[in-house]
Amino acid sequence: MDEQLRFFADNGYLVLQDALTDEEVSAANDAIEADRTAYPERWEPGPVASGHLAVGCDAPELLHRTEALDRFVQHPSIVPLVDSILGPGAKLSGLTYLIRESCLVQPPGDLDDGEPLGLTRVWHREDSGNIEGAEMNEFFAPALQAIIYLDDVDEETHCFSIIPESAETKRQLPKSKAGSNGWGAEGCLRIDDSEDGYLDPKRPKWVDAFGQELTRRSGGVNIHSPAGSAVVLNNSSWHCGTIRHTQRRRRTLHVRYRQPEPVASRHGLKSPWESVAQFTAALPSRLGMGKV
Repeated sequence: MDEQLRFFADNGYLVLQDALTDEEVSAANDAIEADRTAYPERWEPGPVASGHLAVGCDAPELLHRTEALDRFVQHPSIVPLVDSILGPGAKLSGLTYLIRESCLVQPPGDLDDGEPLGLTRVWHREDSGNIEGAEMNEFFAPALQAIIYLDDVDEETHCFSIIPESAETKRQLPKSKAGSNGWGAEGCLRIDDSEDGYLDPKRPKWVDAFGQELTRRSGGVNIHSPAGSAVVLNNSSWHCGTIRHTQRRRRTLHVRYRQPEPVASRHGLKSPWESVAQFTAALPSRLGMGKV
């Protein structure tokens, strides 16, 4: 694990090959199909903000409807790495099953990063760059997210993309408590580079396939990996979903972790949960995670 931790410290992410077995991948996907059949109203897509259709469901409610995802809350291939990065006491702070549907919109004339099938990329730091709690570990990670691929992902599918960035670089970047956009309480400490972070100096603006003017970032890495792989990332790293012209859908499970405090950061927490303690208390009692 030492080599994995060094890579994570230097890059802000790590790909775990074969994190899940084929049987576990099938079990997760089958469970979701069963849940969609039983509760179709819970899987209605929300507003299509980016022009591309995606639908998901979150814990705790999802875990109350099915026990088939229990094994992924504390998966043995992922939790040891989480504990080594965030330290003892790290807690589940979110779980989402996401389906990115196929999309046959034609790519724009201006291809971002030369992507022949690329449609859109909304680069962001999670929680608007919130780093409350990052100083609690040597990796400067306020929270972690494990994105588990439940379909094979390659150059012809939607994929996860990330800009490698070391813990030391994050420490040196400008910080600010100004603004309250995104999740997190007003006045939380954030990395303050939303305007110019990794911006392409020659072509900073990009109009995507849906007519949206977006920032063009440089240095991104596309994570292509088979079903069962898991990408573990520092939540404060620049990342995005690369949406492509494709007939294939991509299914993923997003599992988030953080230390319970500071409560104000709310990393990965959605309404109505105001703290990790509240979130874990709302999980099914069979998981044994209701106490922080």
